[in-house]
Amino acid sequence: MLNRLIILAISAVIFGLLQMGGVVTVLSDKTMDNLFLQRGPVQPAQEIIIVGVDEESLAALGAWPFPRRFHAELLARLNKAKVIGFDFLFSEATDQDQLMEAALQTSPPVVLASARSYQHQVLNPTPILANSSSTGHIEIILGRDGVVRRAKTFINEKQLPLPAFALSMLQGAGLKTDLTASDKSILINYYGPENTFLYLSYVDVLRGDIPADFFKDRFILVGAQALGIGDSHITPFSKNRPTPGVEIQATIFNNILDNSHFRQLTLFSWMSIGTIVLLCIFVWPWMNEKSNLIINLTFVLLFTFISYSLFRLHIFLNPVPLIIFLTLTFLAHLAIERIWTARELLHELKRLDRQLATQLQQVYTNIPTQFFNLETVPSKSGIRQHISQLHASVNVMGLQHHFIENLLREELPPLILWDKTSGLVIIANTMFHTFWNRHFSGQGALPDLSHFLHLIEENHAQGEQTQFDFDTLLEGGQASPVDIGMTLLGRTRYYRVNMNPVEVANIEFNGVLAVVTDVTEIKELERLKDEIVSIVSHELKLPLTAILGYGEILTDSLQNSEKEYAKEICSQAMRLNRLIEDFLDITRLEHGSRQLKRFPMTLVKLVREATKAVSISAEKKAITIKQETPYQTTPLVGDFNLLLQALINLLDNAIKFSPENTQVTTSLVEETEQFIICVSDQGPGIPADSQEEIFNKFNRGQKTPEQDGFGLGLNFVKQVVEKHGGSISLISRTESGAKFCITLPKTQES
Repeated sequence: MLNRLIILAISAVIFGLLQMGGVVTVLSDKTMDNLFLQRGPVQPAQEIIIVGVDEESLAALGAWPFPRRFHAELLARLNKAKVIGFDFLFSEATDQDQLMEAALQTSPPVVLASARSYQHQVLNPTPILANSSSTGHIEIILGRDGVVRRAKTFINEKQLPLPAFALSMLQGAGLKTDLTASDKSILINYYGPENTFLYLSYVDVLRGDIPADFFKDRFILVGAQALGIGDSHITPFSKNRPTPGVEIQATIFNNILDNSHFRQLTLFSWMSIGTIVLLCIFVWPWMNEKSNLIINLTFVLLFTFISYSLFRLHIFLNPVPLIIFLTLTFLAHLAIERIWTARELLHELKRLDRQLATQLQQVYTNIPTQFFNLETVPSKSGIRQHISQLHASVNVMGLQHHFIENLLREELPPLILWDKTSGLVIIANTMFHTFWNRHFSGQGALPDLSHFLHLIEENHAQGEQTQFDFDTLLEGGQASPVDIGMTLLGRTRYYRVNMNPVEVANIEFNGVLAVVTDVTEIKELERLKDEIVSIVSHELKLPLTAILGYGEILTDSLQNSEKEYAKEICSQAMRLNRLIEDFLDITRLEHGSRQLKRFPMTLVKLVREATKAVSISAEKKAITIKQETPYQTTPLVGDFNLLLQALINLLDNAIKFSPENTQVTTSLVEETEQFIICVSDQGPGIPADSQEEIFNKFNRGQKTPEQDGFGLGLNFVKQVVEKHGGSISLISRTESGAKFCITLPKTQES
């Protein structure tokens, strides 16, 4: 709102200066002149006749001024007129004044002219003539350009208002007018250029060439018509020569006679200014420049049309102040808007510079100084400095662009991006072109999205159970990867296709990105792994079962040292069998062939069952197992057997690595969102350098001679816990043993 008031204040001040300097007045006068020209000439009153002292009269009667006996004779010729007005000054007495006075007393009403001298004294007719006639001043108002557009209605003569020449004629004719002494001036409504009124030559009337009845009940004005006399002025209609003063007086008389002089709508003009104020406050700030320009032009054209229409009805609605004030206000609006925009732009440039420097520091470890100087910050007037910094930033971005381009083309696997809506290819790197040309050379150009999905379904890898879920991708989710097999020259290569949605909010782009990874070697390793698992589960377990069976028979039948040998055979066979079972369990969990059997269960029971399972091992070492469990807990949905085996593994490890006559503690805590099961011992703990790898396969930490095992137990525990959406952590201090904590969420993804 403050800037709106500033705009209006600036416009008002400039408008006032233009008004004081006369610019508004000059333009208003020119506007009125143009309105006269657009309207054209109109017919004046036929009752008004001008008797002009023209060149012919001067040639016949002699030099000007004429003797007053001629005027007396002229009055006798005009004795049937309604009123007669002499547009001459009779301020100096002559020897023919009595002759003139006698004629005035017998003639119709006569009005003689008066005017102010250069010394501002009113030059009235001589007393002898004034006693027999009326007097009216003939003063008119010249504009700055010398054009007559206004006439004074009254002037002060000895503290009394002296009416205008036309008003005195009207009063002499016995007519009334609405004009009063408070009306200082009127706008003259011209009827056309010079000679618009009926002119008669002074000498022709004097000779009696014009019948007396022609002047009956008419308004007669007698004045100078010849240019040499010097009584002529410029009017809006003046073209070839100035208009005689007597015709201007006839025009004023005609205006007052039929009440056709121009009236001004001052109040309406101020209301129109108020409309501009409303536009400035409530319209322009919320519209764009083009719309504002259309509104302003429409407003100006409408106002101009109204002004022209009213002009024809003798009402002058001056459009110039409104147009000037509208122009000034709108220019001030544009200037203030530009200043505020520049201020905000500079503020935003500073913010962007700081943000750019921060982001570049986050992206680049070191930026070459020839590209960008982070210490250079634009000053308040540093637009050029900002542009220079912006160019430097472009160079840095170019470096990043080349880096990313090289990464896309040469380093990354095949990539292709489609527009989700149209399915058209947006971009594909060189590796995708190579992949496409190698396996689909007969397909032609790069595939659109639907074609590529069709190819995935056709080349779905044999034995692959995962199906591509395009509906999830359309909804903005991430689809599961799909493996496809492509045969080329008798050899099959496998590719894993990952498709992800790509959304760019600031440009409203929704796309789909596909990443094609060669997994042939991984598939080969998986095949070898499956073969190993098959060998372990069939080729090793069968003879191992036989060895264990025969070993138990021998143990029962042999004595002494032979029996000990047989027991050792059985012990090692059982140890190897346990290794195979753990290995197969982990493999089944990793491959997903061992599905979780989810049922509600009570973790209190789980802890008790696990404790019971390791109680014999604990008794052999005189280890006490302490249970810290609540009376009851909320049921947990999960695989009871797998979790039981995982907890047994933790307890078994705690017993195995704890000294004799110590304590192993099992605790169960229920929280709002999860359960926490902890197993702690009083053993030697796990060194810090071994804690990160303790959950890896075949990792046993620091093995001591009396502690056997293969390092698969903790990896199995981790696999089971993660299958349930949980996690396992280790808290170990060498002076107080190890503590393993299992966290199981109450809500798990199926």
